[in-house]
Amino acid sequence: MVEAEKILNPAVKAPIEGPRSRSEIINSHFEALRFYHRAVLETETVEAIHKMRVTTRRLQASLDLLAREIKVRKLKRRLRGWRRKLSTVRNYDVFLELIEKESTSRGRTRREQLELVKAILHQRRIQRSAKVNRFLQGINVDVIALGLAARASASEPANLVDESQNENQMIEPVTDATGIDEHRVAAYAAERLEQRLAEFQVMAVKSLPTNNPSELHQLRIAAKRVRYLLEIVMEMGFGDASRALTWLRALQDRIADWHDLEALEAEIIDIVSSPEFMKQHLAESSQMLQAAAHIQKKKEALVLRLFPVRVPRYVEITSHRIARALRRQSIRSVAPGHS
Repeated sequence: MVEAEKILNPAVKAPIEGPRSRSEIINSHFEALRFYHRAVLETETVEAIHKMRVTTRRLQASLDLLAREIKVRKLKRRLRGWRRKLSTVRNYDVFLELIEKESTSRGRTRREQLELVKAILHQRRIQRSAKVNRFLQGINVDVIALGLAARASASEPANLVDESQNENQMIEPVTDATGIDEHRVAAYAAERLEQRLAEFQVMAVKSLPTNNPSELHQLRIAAKRVRYLLEIVMEMGFGDASRALTWLRALQDRIADWHDLEALEAEIIDIVSSPEFMKQHLAESSQMLQAAAHIQKKKEALVLRLFPVRVPRYVEITSHRIARALRRQSIRSVAPGHS
């Protein structure tokens, strides 16, 4: 097995100066996905799992830019499925981290309650990790590159390649030479950015202090969609969105803190509500429910600090400015005799 330090600290590459093309960005995400997939299989570390999840999200957002040119829905769905599998392990990592922080700052009684929860969740994490690892061993991350290449080169979209094939084959994703109309991609990116921004703004305006997991989750997803799209087009050289991205990340983090507590509370209740568990651990169940009540109070305090959600004016200004730059690129004609 490769040591975690080696596989999660690859040689640092020289920073890339200037903007990158869409295909270069997609290729870099494919490379990262291969790397972190291998890292998860060989180390099962918290960081490897987190990085692979983030990479699937970034690649999914990049592929979305091609939706007008080729059919990418199935490819995006597959990435989302992999991320959800990883999330079932990532959730336990987050739970254990939260409990560790709480345990160090609480009295003896609270620490005992939390340590009991920690031991149970740690065992569940081991069991879930084993299942997810078996699942990941059976996938070939290059199936996304194969599917994308097939769609870009064929007159009609091809079916996804079966994951059992080409397990050891390293496929280079499509490049700008595939015939994809980059002007149309830029036009679609501008349209998509304004659409994503409008959806997020509507949800933010309507948002009220709530403990409804679904409502907060949708608000966080809407913020992520704007953020990841802004990151891509900024990397492509269509303008600086650093300030807007900082605010969007901060909002996501605040909602994520609440969501993590909500999920931990639900996990504890799920454990205790089992009649068999409660019968065998009556005293412990009472302690665990007290821990859940403490988590509930923290969650309520976070909600009060989160709302109202006021989207800064510069987020809208930045998004519209970048959308205009994308549209200028979409209508720019290539002079005869020039590439």
